[in-house]
Amino acid sequence: MRPRLLFLWPEFLDDNSELSRQLASFADFDAPLLSSDELPGAVGDYDILVPRIEHEVDTVVLDAGKRLRMIGTPSTGTDHIAVAEAERRGLQIVCLKHEREFLDTVQTTAELAWLLILSCNRNMRAAMKHVEAGEWESQTLRGHEMYGRTLGIIGYGRLGTMVSRFAHAFRMNVIASDPEVIPDTWVRRVSQEQLLAEADVVTLHVHLTEATRGMIGAEQFAQMKPGAYLVNTSRGGLIDEDALVESLGSGRLAGAGLDVVSGERDEDRTSRPLFRYAAAHDNLIITPHIGGVTREAQPRATLHLAGMLKAAWDGIESN
Repeated sequence: MRPRLLFLWPEFLDDNSELSRQLASFADFDAPLLSSDELPGAVGDYDILVPRIEHEVDTVVLDAGKRLRMIGTPSTGTDHIAVAEAERRGLQIVCLKHEREFLDTVQTTAELAWLLILSCNRNMRAAMKHVEAGEWESQTLRGHEMYGRTLGIIGYGRLGTMVSRFAHAFRMNVIASDPEVIPDTWVRRVSQEQLLAEADVVTLHVHLTEATRGMIGAEQFAQMKPGAYLVNTSRGGLIDEDALVESLGSGRLAGAGLDVVSGERDEDRTSRPLFRYAAAHDNLIITPHIGGVTREAQPRATLHLAGMLKAAWDGIESN
């Protein structure tokens, strides 16, 4: 049986694209552009759903998708999907998390982490606002060069490794905290406590789990080197945001760069202390989860996912 597939990334499709051919090779698919509010009303007649990252696939969507047998996402993260509930209902979740060979060719999030590291250290947000205000006084914007400074990487997986190579090229000292052996000879493996005490910049590259949720809070900020910077391109839930605001406001931290925050899909997110602080201060940079959003990476990720969905569906049909 050919499944019906609801594919919600229409911007990556055209009649002659390889992605269109891949999807059509095993499924009858539709590719509308839907809002989160429209999703429950649209999903009922489909066997496979590929939502956007900004769609929250919660119990409302799962209840509406009575035919659903599979959910796919062209991302490593699945926190926009109620995975446990979906699996309890017998749905298969297909994502890129364990596709290491493919992911080793995608460095977009590592590039953004490096951009945030440089932007924080060179006071980029303040410099841009300075020029926009008609000013031109460079001495008030003195920042840090990277040569000889220490980068601390928490989580030395795929992305942590990529960031360490950028740092090595900039001739930084690199230390890392990770339970696994670190093969790169220029990296010194240390405990998380030692890393926080030594690093001029701390960058997070760990998955969000119940064990890592809130792993950087008031206690960890107190352990950090005074004047250090924090960068997070992983998941917002890793950080206690109120404690971060306190550390930035007190001057304990010199600055932070975040591509992720807690409750990214909450409509009232900008009323939270983190966003209010960012609106009033230049030492906090927030970007809207654009780590994987490039013209090259996203089409490649959706194409790779299409092949995974075909293989997974063939497996379902053969059982």
